[in-house]
Amino acid sequence: MNGHGPRAKIGLSGLIVSLCLASACGGMQPNASSVGPTQAPSTAAPVKGEASSSLSALRSKLASDEKLTELKLPAKAFGPELGSLLAESSSLVSLTTLDVSDNDLGIEGARALARSPHLKALRELDLGGNDIGDEGAEAIAHASALSGIETLNVSGNSITSAGASALTRGALAHLTSLDLSMNAIGDAGTAAFEGSEPPLKSLYLLGCEIGPAGAKRLAQAKRLKNLDVLALSGNNLGDEGAQILAKSSALQNLQTLDLCANGIGDVGALALAQSSHFKKLKVIELFGNEIGSRGSAALRKRFGSGLHL
Repeated sequence: MNGHGPRAKIGLSGLIVSLCLASACGGMQPNASSVGPTQAPSTAAPVKGEASSSLSALRSKLASDEKLTELKLPAKAFGPELGSLLAESSSLVSLTTLDVSDNDLGIEGARALARSPHLKALRELDLGGNDIGDEGAEAIAHASALSGIETLNVSGNSITSAGASALTRGALAHLTSLDLSMNAIGDAGTAAFEGSEPPLKSLYLLGCEIGPAGAKRLAQAKRLKNLDVLALSGNNLGDEGAQILAKSSALQNLQTLDLCANGIGDVGALALAQSSHFKKLKVIELFGNEIGSRGSAALRKRFGSGLHL
């Protein structure tokens, strides 16, 4: 994540999370291409779309006969027109990866993209930092042509609990990795995961203002039983939130847990170290907390080299 565009509006919590990310927090988020089910290799070498310097150059590129499988256009600030241009291009029928992060798409750009009939092959979509809001999130969530998406990044988009609910109850039935970081969904937004339909394996909620109440909702979300990665940096969970997560049987299959910058002290650290449910946990990230020597010792004894403190 960067600090320009809509993401710059996050404020102090965003700064804390950004510092955490610089320290390797974020649940060791993989590249989009590494998330989701393994796919059979294509018999032909994939055609990658290189970033175009202007909308007119991109329009010319899309007018050619080459069928793109990957198109990356981050931080171009092309505006809503980019959504319409991509939606109308039949050269994207084989596209599996699309990165249009930080392009000022807004609600209209997201709606245009959602109307495209040409993106049925898409599996990875990065919409981070576009200020699409709840309306844009709902458009993406209910777009039938986007129902095959497995990896979705909508971080830093002014999404609230309504948008979070739409994304977990829409047409995205194959979604395995969702990044909602830097959206103030609050604890109400975590209710979306109590009845979440997609088979999520990775969930990123950095700087989402969920607090202990949100941690409780996640801890009770039985539909998250298949989660491998849960990233919750910068959410003011405190010891209470850490204790709640430590007692969660719904999260017993976690392999990576990120709790950086959450005001966790020894009480929360001891709860995590003594949890009877984290039997599969390989990595626990706790940078930027208030854990003393007692809590640190307990965590090291339990998690060994998997502890990042």
